Amino acid sequence: MPFVITQGELAYEAGLVLTGAWKVFCATKGSLTLASSLAAWEAAELPPLNGYAAVTGTLGTPAFNAVTGRYEAPIISGQFVSSDAGYEFNAMVVKLAGRTAPYAVNLYDVPIVLSAGQAQGFNFTLAIKP
Repeated sequence: MPFVITQGELAYEAGLVLTGAWKVFCATKGSLTLASSLAAWEAAELPPLNGYAAVTGTLGTPAFNAVTGRYEAPIISGQFVSSDAGYEFNAMVVKLAGRTAPYAVNLYDVPIVLSAGQAQGFNFTLAIKP
């Protein structure tokens, strides 16, 4: 019978990994891939024009979810709002403090185009599962 990671160990790991500040930002992917570094993604972030601004926050305390069988941080959510001429992007990136790689990247085959006054929301669940 194989060893199984205990709930105590999962709680410990979740407390190490799913903590601290987070940032979600929009980017133009160009030739970037899921294997690209966080520095490369940050270089592709949209400039702060036409209402674009990254969304930031701090992760809450992770808790075990018996339904999914994993430790989850509280959902991070927010929205990007455009003004003036609007903007477009084809990638959304989740950065966690102290990391050299993105936590997650959402790549869009068709760019998201926001005209003045439009918004694009997001919700991410950060989790650890054995």
